[in-house]
Amino acid sequence: MVVAHLTPGHTKGCTTWTTKIRDGDKVYDVVFVGSQSALDYKFVGQESYPGITADFERSFALLNHLPCDIFLASHGSFFHFVEKHERLLRGDANAFIDPNRYKAYLRESEQEFRNKLAQQKAAQK
Repeated sequence: MVVAHLTPGHTKGCTTWTTKIRDGDKVYDVVFVGSQSALDYKFVGQESYPGITADFERSFALLNHLPCDIFLASHGSFFHFVEKHERLLRGDANAFIDPNRYKAYLRESEQEFRNKLAQQKAAQK
């Protein structure tokens, strides 16, 4: 079963998908993130779209609570696809099991969002 989680912010319809996969006796939580990139969006005053700031906040809250063993995303660079693929080709069957990269991606994305929000608030004063 694949579950869709609405995680707006990057776009209004941004969606994150989760599923579980089995490898022998092991079951892994898989998270496929759409994107949490804040780009050059406006969060203060005339928002890039109405409610974008609140959408990012809710999405980060949800994403930070999803269990994740295998992190995938809309762009391979988000989860170091090339490196993991090379490791897999060299025989590392667990190359894609990387819950720490998921946590790091969320930390980095949320920090980028919070920095941009703070800069925009400071510029409004």
